[in-house]
Amino acid sequence: MRETLRIDGAEPLVLPWDVAPDATGFEVVRDTIGFECASGDWLESDWVGIPVLDLVDAVSPPPETTHFQFESAGGDIACVPLADLDGAIVALGAGAGSEPGRPRLVSPHVLGPRTVKHLRRIRPLALDPGAQREDYESLPIDE
Repeated sequence: MRETLRIDGAEPLVLPWDVAPDATGFEVVRDTIGFECASGDWLESDWVGIPVLDLVDAVSPPPETTHFQFESAGGDIACVPLADLDGAIVALGAGAGSEPGRPRLVSPHVLGPRTVKHLRRIRPLALDPGAQREDYESLPIDE
């Protein structure tokens, strides 16, 4: 079975994991991005991928969307505010913690435990102002 990344919205998009970044039809970003790992260490590396905001814009998420869930093939789910996706990419290879064909969320505004590896789905959410995003997550830090 071919592994894919599904981005939900009015016009869902499915990208196979094994596609080369330049063959996706999206702008490809090559950038150095750093974030704090779950260990507390700072990880800064060169990444190659597609801007998350380009992907989610392409699927026409509901206008009331405030957050996005990023789900891994292993069932980890991170809930990330839309505002934290500025500068975020879906890395499609290169860099620590990312292998070719294994997409990963990478953002300078997202802590390591939420930089989900082996992405298989991105879902828009509309959370009420008092909602706790942790209620919409399933991460190893929750155990």
